[in-house]
Formats: sequence, structure tokens, C-alpha cells
Amino acid sequence: DHIRMTVWSHGYVADSPYTFSYQPAQAPGHLAMVCAMAGVVWAPQPRMAMLDIGCGRGLTVNVLAAANPGWHVLGLDYNPAHIAEAQELADAAGCANAGFCEADLAEMTDAEMDRLPELDIVTIHGVWTWVADAVRDGIVRLLARRLKPGGLCYIGYNVQPAFGADAALQRLFMHLAGQARGTSRARVEAALEQVRALAATNPAQLPSTPMLRYLLDKEQRLDTAYLAHEFLTAHWRPAFHEDVCAALAPAKLEFVGSATLHENMPDLQLDAAQRATHDGMPPGPAREFIKDLCLPRAFRRDVFIRGLRRTDHVEALDRLVIAACRALPEESPKLSVPVGEAELVPAMWQPIAAALREGPQSLHRLRHLPEERRPNPAELLAVLQGTGFVVPVLREPQVTEEAQRFNRALFAATLASGDREGQFALASSAIAGGLPCAWLEMALAVQPDILDAPPETLAARLLPHLDGEGQAEAAT
Repeated sequence: DHIRMTVWSHGYVADSPYTFSYQPAQAPGHLAMVCAMAGVVWAPQPRMAMLDIGCGRGLTVNVLAAANPGWHVLGLDYNPAHIAEAQELADAAGCANAGFCEADLAEMTDAEMDRLPELDIVTIHGVWTWVADAVRDGIVRLLARRLKPGGLCYIGYNVQPAFGADAALQRLFMHLAGQARGTSRARVEAALEQVRALAATNPAQLPSTPMLRYLLDKEQRLDTAYLAHEFLTAHWRPAFHEDVCAALAPAKLEFVGSATLHENMPDLQLDAAQRATHDGMPPGPAREFIKDLCLPRAFRRDVFIRGLRRTDHVEALDRLVIAACRALPEESPKLSVPVGEAELVPAMWQPIAAALREGPQSLHRLRHLPEERRPNPAELLAVLQGTGFVVPVLREPQVTEEAQRFNRALFAATLASGDREGQFALASSAIAGGLPCAWLEMALAVQPDILDAPPETLAARLLPHLDGEGQAEAAT
């Protein structure tokens, strides 16, 4: 079974489903913020077609479809188990505008690609680093044929040089897991114990990377599905940003910026000496390489566009509308960045927070509220969004049946499956995407009638898989 799986999956893990997770950076409202920061012309439209390549179990596709009935949202994945689960959730939620396709981009013909609609957005999260060259070529062919002029592409990938430091760790996992038996997850568990034992001897060529330290921390709750998909692939290849740019060039894609908003601001990322080297490079891949050399992160989330047009970035930012998604603190939230912490001084924060407590606000209005000094709109957005206190708003706040139906269906599906670990989201028409939440938050949101129930009743309804003793412990 393992040999057959490897053949049809091109060396990628296929016997274990990927983690269940919503990726807010793939939502059009977030992509609009990236474009505004970069001064690039782009905005979500009332009707759009989106494609998520490597959609996994389809949560992001289904959330976006439920939040945007006027959009056509598609998911493509090579794994039939992923597609079956994603389509089942779409059917249960009545998301007629969500569609899923089992396809192998290494073998997909041009004629098959041309059956897809013209696309406004293509997202590729966590695919590029783990697939064969033939699949990468298929991705580029699809982008060249189906992404509209002016369309966006989001791509998330393990980046060099940071993730390259884990090359020895990945190879070690491959060797150790190859000696074990069972599913990919079982082989990861077996390999993990040996990795920990070997790492305790401090091998000279096994660097103490953040990933290795994470694996050695026994207090962490490790997701073996994630580790299997991360390390047990025959094509694990972190990529340099400039090589990704070169690979996407045949599809006429140009780099816009990072979906991690504060990474687009060198002042928040680099110290004076690093900034001098950065500024001495020509704009483009060379400057991004300096960032990748200096920043303590191993995963990039890049946004590209097919046909780049410039606009004034301040005017573009001023048009954005944001809303608080959590209770705002009395003092400015602090965004941890490589050079320290970014925050708003009290004279700026207090009027801005007061306005956000009233409801959605344009960035133009927020930055004109402080009397003494107006905040830089990019820094204001980076702090508020980066600390998780605001979300972009694309429509008037309203409760839609499509979103409510999906949220109930998602809760029912996870309750039945016991799938309570992951990055969940509640579909929202106002933000044209998902509001990230924990499973318990979702459970309470779709069942407001139980908020006042005694703990024993909550435990019985939300955790029916536990025995009597387990439910009693949960209730306390």
C-alpha cells in the first residue's frame, strides 16, 4: 500500500489527512491590505472566481464560499480523501458556489485546465516546497492559462536560508520513519522518539533550530499529521524567494509584497546596519534576500499579481475599512518585531480605540483622529492587524443565512468527528472571509442558548465522546 501511495502521490504523504486549518491570509480582504501597502491597484469585486491549489480538507474554500455567495470558490487537491471530505462539508452547508476537483497538476492537460473559469485569485499555501518539479510546472502552466490579467496569486512556502538549516533534520526523519511500520503518523511517532534520543547527544551537524527545539519540548502538543506532511515527502525543498519569482515569471507574475504585513516595513524588521545593506541593494529580490537572511522566520507568504499597476499607497490605505474583532485593551497592543516592539503612543491609541469600539472605521478616519501627530497608515494597520485586534471589512455588517448555515454545519461535522484541534473560523459576510476561532468558541457561537447552562450540561453537549469521569473533569 505504501508503494502504491507513493506512485500516485509523486512522493507526497497520502495516507494521512492534512491538518484542518483556515488561512486568513488567503482571504481577499487581507490580500487587499497587502496591495494597498505596496501601492498596487487591486480590490475585491462583488463577483469573483478563486482557486485554492492544494486545498487540503477544504476549510478555507468552504469558509470563503459561505461568506461570499456571489463568488465561485474552487479547491483542487491530488488526494481524493481530502476532496471527498471538503465536498461533504460544502453539501452539508449548502455552499453551491464551492467546488472541488481531484486533480494531479503534473498530468493535467492544457485542455483540462481550460475547463476552469478565468480566475481572479489563485492561492497556493504550503504546496510549493513539498512537490515534484512536474507539479511545480503544472502550477505555473495553470497560472499562465487561467489567472486573469490583474489577478492575484498568493503562495506560502518554506524559505531559504532559514528552513534550509533543517535539511539534516528532515533527512533524519526520512531515514528513521523509513525503518518504522504503519501509517505516516505512526512512523512519525516512532521517528520522533529516536530524534529526541539522538539530539540529546548533541550531534555536531544537527543544528539546534527552532523546529528541533519545538520537537524536543515535551510540553508541546505535537501534530503528527503536520509533521508527516512537513518531513516525509520525497521533494522537501525550501526555496529562495528569488527562485520562486523566477519560476513564476513565465506566468507574467510580479511580486507585490508579503502577506505578513509588518514584513513590508524595513524599519520594523532590520537594525541600522542591516538596513544599510538592504537599502544598498536594488529594489526587488535582492532586498527580499537580505530580509530572509536577517528575519527569524522560516515560512514566507508572498503575494504576486499578473499585471502590476501602481497607485498612491497612502490613498489606497485610507480607503480600507477595518473593525475590531476582539475587546480592545486600554493601552496600545504591542507588536513584537525583530527590532523590538511596535505600539501606538497613548495620544494616538486612545481616540483610535474609542472609534473602533463604535464600529467599523476607515483607515483615513482613524489616522486623522489623533490631534498632535497622525500615525503612519501602514504602521497603524500593521500594529492593529498584526496583533490580531482588527479584521478588514468589505461589506455592511449583517447576519446572512449562508454564513450561519455553514457555521452550524462545520460545528456539527467537527463534533461528530472529534476534530477539535486546528485553526477554525466562523464565516462572516462582513469581512468576506472567516473570523479565526478555537473550537470551543465556535461551539458557543453557534449555540448561544447554552451560554448560561451549568458546566455539567456544557461538558455533556460539547464533549460527548468523554466518559463520565472525563466529563466531570471537563466540567470543573
